[in-house]
Amino acid sequence: MRKERVAKGLKIGFVYLMCATLLFAVQLGLFMNSIVASVMDFTGWMFFITSCVSHAACLALVPFLLLYIPLCLCGQWKWGGVSLITFVSVVSLLLFLDMQVFNIYRFHINGFVLNMVFSPHATDIFTFDTMLYVKEILLFLILIGICIALWWLSLRFFRLCRRRMVVCALGLMIGCTLYAHLYHIYASYIQQPSVIKSQRLLPYYFPTTALGLMYDMGIPMVERTELMEDVGQLQGDINYPLHPLVVSDTLKQRPNIVMVLIDSWNKRALDSVCMPHVWNYAQQHVYYSNHFSCSNGTRSSVFSLFFSLPSYYWDVFESGKVSPLFIKELLRGGWKCQVYPSASLIEPPFYRVVFQDIPNLNVSTEGNTVWHHDRNLTNQFIADMRQHVAHGEPFFSLLFYDLPHSYSLPEEKLKTFTPCWPYADYTKLSNDTDPTEFFNLYRNCCYEVDLMLKDVFTSLEEAGVANNTIVMITGDHGQEFNENKKNYWGHNGNFSKWQIGVPLVCRFAGDRHAAGIRHHRTTHYDLVPTLMQEAIGVSNPTADYSMGHHLENRCGRNWHVVGSELNYAFIVDGDTILEKTPEGGMEVTDAQLNPVKNYRIDSKAFREAVERLNSFMK
Repeated sequence: MRKERVAKGLKIGFVYLMCATLLFAVQLGLFMNSIVASVMDFTGWMFFITSCVSHAACLALVPFLLLYIPLCLCGQWKWGGVSLITFVSVVSLLLFLDMQVFNIYRFHINGFVLNMVFSPHATDIFTFDTMLYVKEILLFLILIGICIALWWLSLRFFRLCRRRMVVCALGLMIGCTLYAHLYHIYASYIQQPSVIKSQRLLPYYFPTTALGLMYDMGIPMVERTELMEDVGQLQGDINYPLHPLVVSDTLKQRPNIVMVLIDSWNKRALDSVCMPHVWNYAQQHVYYSNHFSCSNGTRSSVFSLFFSLPSYYWDVFESGKVSPLFIKELLRGGWKCQVYPSASLIEPPFYRVVFQDIPNLNVSTEGNTVWHHDRNLTNQFIADMRQHVAHGEPFFSLLFYDLPHSYSLPEEKLKTFTPCWPYADYTKLSNDTDPTEFFNLYRNCCYEVDLMLKDVFTSLEEAGVANNTIVMITGDHGQEFNENKKNYWGHNGNFSKWQIGVPLVCRFAGDRHAAGIRHHRTTHYDLVPTLMQEAIGVSNPTADYSMGHHLENRCGRNWHVVGSELNYAFIVDGDTILEKTPEGGMEVTDAQLNPVKNYRIDSKAFREAVERLNSFMK
């Protein structure tokens, strides 16, 4: 008898699972909007539909596996039904609310939104008519009623649930999941706009990518000429720049630009002992000592640096084939542009997002080790630079060093700073670990990069172009060695100054700005506006194309947004960190990562920050 009750309960629960999956899938389908629908094709719709079913099934399976089945096996399938209905109702309501939030703010429900809604000053932002509240309550009641009605249908039709039905239903869910993820691997590699744009609509949905594997397998990359087809239609939801750029012809000579990025550059490494040549360069020119990156990871920081916008825009710009205005203006003005990367530009896919316009792009550098990569890219830049000078061509070059990120050096180069680990032994790290030997390994890597940059400085002087070259030296992000004593080592772990703070050293053409140390706050968002004005002659307000300002502008950089679309934060007064976690919650800490209790967001300031964040979306 007990066995029959359990079997009956499982059948009822399974039918309800199918009904809930269908309900969630329909709700997810309603996230589609007219702008994205305009670029959808057959395979894009196939991906979107299967993604909705797959994601809906995952949402419905959670309460079924964790709540309903255990209660059912204990003979309490009715209580299991109550828990299942409750969970499905809550998820359905959240999906409905999330759709409304996404339509307004272009991101899904998270801790920032909840904090703003429940803030004492929420009424300063949200002023809803009484009829709107009535309408929302009625819609909520209808959704709850649908969830209850689906249980009633399950009770009526569970006897129709046969083994073949179960197999077909499970096969459909598994098939949709496999198709959506496998097709996304291919579509993300070839940059299919219908897939890239539509996957962003679904809340907390993360389909699989394998860009590096596809490249290693020899699958050809999409050519830029193919990407330009129908580009106007693909950019239908993008408003970048806000107004057409106006380039003046007042610049007498187009300066060369050399940008140096040092992967994972800890601020403490820039001193007269570890990096003497860069240190002396900083003393002779301009050193921004209070500079911050836009992320704690390479992908987002490089995107933000060149677009001068948060990496929140990555997916939208990637699917719309949007290139950085800075690079477009350089190419239009006749600069010879090239990137000299130590690590490959394939993963993250900088080759097709940030540098897609650059002809004959170097996507990698030859070498058996990271040291050889860094050495070879230095030599390659010097050789190319001399050719540009010989032909009288202005040039833009990005030198991207990786040694401080890799902790990889030949044994004979580990003797400058001792005692020193021979390699990064992460198994030894804890909050009580003495960082000296690990940090000395890191310092040895930075020392080698410093020697290479000495050659860069010397070559510019010898070529006679140093005075007409803008040089910017910074890091993509920081590298922490447990400075906050919270057991953080490396990057991508938090948004304190040890992971987003980096040095910035600049030499302006003609040394037009007085040498010295600048103590005011600057960010990676400021580099492009500075170069647009100093090198290209763009006269637009920086807000037309950027989240930043000229580096010499001492205005405040409050509500500095950092991170990726999934995990981001706002840095506000006193370097308080308002972090939206990957799970959707919000954590508030001070500059040393100590929790700040009972923090309430300034709703008005947050609303203004979000509006600025979304200003380049139609």
